[in-house]
Amino acid sequence: MKKIMFAIALLAVVGNATAQDKVVRKARDLKEEIQNLVANRERSEKETAQMQQKLQQCFEMIEPTFTSPETKKELANAWDIKAQLHKFQFSPLLDNVIAKQPTDTTALAEGIYATLDAMEECYKAVQVLGLKGEKDPYTVPNKADVIRFRQFIAFCGQMFFQNGQYEKAVDAFSRWMRYPQTYTILGADAQALADDEQTPQIAYYTCLVAYFAKDYKTANEFFPQARQYNEEKAQVNQLYMANLLEQGDTAAWLKAGREIVLEDPDANEGVMQNIMAHYLNRAMNEEATSFVDEILAIDESNKFGNYAKGLLLMNAKKYEEAIPFYDKAIETDPEFSDAYYNAGVCWSNHGYDLNEALTGKKMTQAQFNEAVKPVKEAYAKAEPYFLKVQELEPENPHKWASRLSTVYYILENKVKQAEMDKLLE
Repeated sequence: MKKIMFAIALLAVVGNATAQDKVVRKARDLKEEIQNLVANRERSEKETAQMQQKLQQCFEMIEPTFTSPETKKELANAWDIKAQLHKFQFSPLLDNVIAKQPTDTTALAEGIYATLDAMEECYKAVQVLGLKGEKDPYTVPNKADVIRFRQFIAFCGQMFFQNGQYEKAVDAFSRWMRYPQTYTILGADAQALADDEQTPQIAYYTCLVAYFAKDYKTANEFFPQARQYNEEKAQVNQLYMANLLEQGDTAAWLKAGREIVLEDPDANEGVMQNIMAHYLNRAMNEEATSFVDEILAIDESNKFGNYAKGLLLMNAKKYEEAIPFYDKAIETDPEFSDAYYNAGVCWSNHGYDLNEALTGKKMTQAQFNEAVKPVKEAYAKAEPYFLKVQELEPENPHKWASRLSTVYYILENKVKQAEMDKLLE
């Protein structure tokens, strides 16, 4: 009796498996009907409605076969049908893009993702079933689509970014970046996709949208590749630094920033300025000096390195020592207004210190006149620097007019002093 019962149960399982495979084949026939409707670009509204109805019917028919253990020989077929159904859904949306018509980017992206996932599952089923040659009509055409669809994902990422949908943009660009590892159907072609010349650029976009989405983990994942994007290297480095700072990792931010700057000081001036601001705002003068000295050891003519060295010496009231560094910065950039201004301030401050040193000393008028000459010489040397600031920033008299007024007061040029004072009224 037990043997008979077992035989009946086995027969039932085989019968159900056959039934599930028949469902898949029936769905295949329905899919072909839909395909004919899709191919008819001049279909009527009624035919379009029929197509949508049949699509929904086919999805509902095929879905249970994926989770049923009774689906046997037709599992790869089932996944291929599902992939083609999703293609039918997103193709009109892609046509809108090509025709430069408005489209639903979310629906397009989701359709592409679903198609790719179904093709990957189809390939896995082919491996399990051991299908080869003519018995595998799926892998070759599906693989071609998988390779081709990657560019569509990048487009979706771009559209999401432009629309301010940063989380969706992160998802799209991340999928593009992980593509070679995600889809085993690619086989030997995976390496070529991994080495795609666009990879550093897409990595940069991924990090950028991840930063806006506050998805710092994803940004960290792709920064190594993004930093190979030489066309926007300075922007990538600044983004990398901003990402570290947002995570509150100041030590890592400083370490990375110093490495980036010392790798190419000229190309990473923005990062250099941020690090110097960090040091100066916290009175970390030793660290700032060490940093600047390393920069100038690499490139003694570096504009901001010389400016920063001048600033450090100026803050230490070593005015005469600071001026040559400002002059070197000016040699590199003859329109560097702040360098002219600070050099002028250094000469003025030096003159002021010389004048203060005379206070309280008993001197004859002749002695005083002789002693005050170095004071006037220092202020006279400040004048051309402030005049250059006036030339470069004529719209900002508050920056240079008061300084020049003081210079002319010391030089006893009352006419020019009055001119400056008038500008300050």
